[in-house]
Amino acid sequence: MSAVQNERRPIATPLLQPATPAVVRWAWIGAAILIFIVYVFARWFLSGNAVPTNPGPDPLPEASRQFIFWVQIIAMLMGIAFFTGFVIRPWIREGKMTTTGMLYVCWLTLFFQDPMMNYTSATVLYNSYMVNLGTWTLGSTPGWTSPHGNNLPEPLLLIIVGYTIIGYSLCFPVLMVLNKIKERWPAISKFGLATLGILILIALDTMFESLLLRTGVYAYPGGIRAMTLFAGQTYQFPMSEGIFYGGGLIGATLVLLLYRDDRGQTFVEQGIDKLKVRPAARQGVKFLALFAYVHLSMIFVFTIPMQWFATHSDPFPQGYPSYMINGLCAYGPHEDQCPGPGVMMPRPLNNPF
Repeated sequence: MSAVQNERRPIATPLLQPATPAVVRWAWIGAAILIFIVYVFARWFLSGNAVPTNPGPDPLPEASRQFIFWVQIIAMLMGIAFFTGFVIRPWIREGKMTTTGMLYVCWLTLFFQDPMMNYTSATVLYNSYMVNLGTWTLGSTPGWTSPHGNNLPEPLLLIIVGYTIIGYSLCFPVLMVLNKIKERWPAISKFGLATLGILILIALDTMFESLLLRTGVYAYPGGIRAMTLFAGQTYQFPMSEGIFYGGGLIGATLVLLLYRDDRGQTFVEQGIDKLKVRPAARQGVKFLALFAYVHLSMIFVFTIPMQWFATHSDPFPQGYPSYMINGLCAYGPHEDQCPGPGVMMPRPLNNPF
């Protein structure tokens, strides 16, 4: 046997393809959600349905008119201040948009999902004397069920920044409290800190929203009274809102920030450093990944669970004026009732896509 024949040949092995980084998978989901949002808004504007909701015959007291004017102005001023603090200043300091800045922008876009609380049955109302263009729902959002959904007057000057004021911004004082607790009791786990943080967020959201509801800016008429504060009043606060919005949605972002690694990266950003792309493209991938996380959080821990509560709510409290109802009480066989036990829920003749 020749030396050549006796020589061992290396066994050929298939090339192993590197796994797709988690951040890229998140980014693809974020891109799909963003495309859907653009599609819905484009359909809404092109359909001609982007028009203010008629407040109806009931007059708004002058004191209330002045209040809702100033609450919108103050909200916008707070939004500008928060945008500067969370996005602009860190961007200037770091030379790029930071994780907390990106999350702030993502939270600004959550207003898109806000009317989805009424997807199957009306459960939230807004004062139509606020600046609005109706809602991008019935006729624009695929599969929309509840009647006259496009009449919900989304208060654009309030709701866009509202998710960052009573929402994202609450994460940071809570994180400060959790850091102090960690210093005092070093043995406490991150799971324990996250649980405590979520409970604090539920309490904060309940306190802030309960106060705001008394102003008549918006209302939660569709609640299960056994788990509702001030049940039966026009300013009632269903604890399902506090639990699933305060504890669920805000809590999801709190957990994301709490579980950052030593480099300050969230688990959504895993693999970002391995991407062989330009820094600007890497920033785009990171933003889309965080965008996906924020919107999926709202879909799965708030929007979907709230559908069950909406379809199991007790009767609406009495006393809402026309500029709060806005034609949304179109249930029952004659389409003239508010949703509640035993009230027929009409379905659309077709599901527009």
